[in-house]
Amino acid sequence: FMLKVLVPVSGGKDSQLCLQLAIEKFGRESVRGLFCDTQFEHDLTYAHIDKMRGWYGVQIDRVSAGDVPTKVRRYGRFPSGTARFCTDELKIRPTIKYLKSLAEELGHGLEVWYGMRTEESTERSIRYKGRVADELMAPHEFMAGKYPKYLAKMGVLVRLPIINWSKWQVLHEVGERLNP
Repeated sequence: FMLKVLVPVSGGKDSQLCLQLAIEKFGRESVRGLFCDTQFEHDLTYAHIDKMRGWYGVQIDRVSAGDVPTKVRRYGRFPSGTARFCTDELKIRPTIKYLKSLAEELGHGLEVWYGMRTEESTERSIRYKGRVADELMAPHEFMAGKYPKYLAKMGVLVRLPIINWSKWQVLHEVGERLNP
């Protein structure tokens, strides 16, 4: 088998649909999930990630770089839209480390499919304006200042397959694919 796509999964509908779409396009043997565990997720989220492994028959790796309560104590505040230390330290950094290690292990690049939608927020509609679902981009172009350029040199590219989907389209597709 040859791993072609990594899908970061959160337990939400958008990342789940990306996982489904990647499997439909490449087959389950070419797709892997990645769950960044903040150790502060709801029990239902952990249960859902486990169910996704079974439903889709794919490996979903779990990484952790600490926990939310420790970060809150360290920074003396809760994370927010402007103070995104939990996203940066508990999701983005461990993903970068994982992608670097995976690309080195595989000896080739891969696509990372993120479940981002412009409809989710004003910030995302501005950040991803003009992006299309079939577009591949370097990780540092996807999120400037967050992802290092060396990932692109290793062949790691990002795709936003549902960037222009509505919440209702996503909910419909997830439901249809799980209950044909």
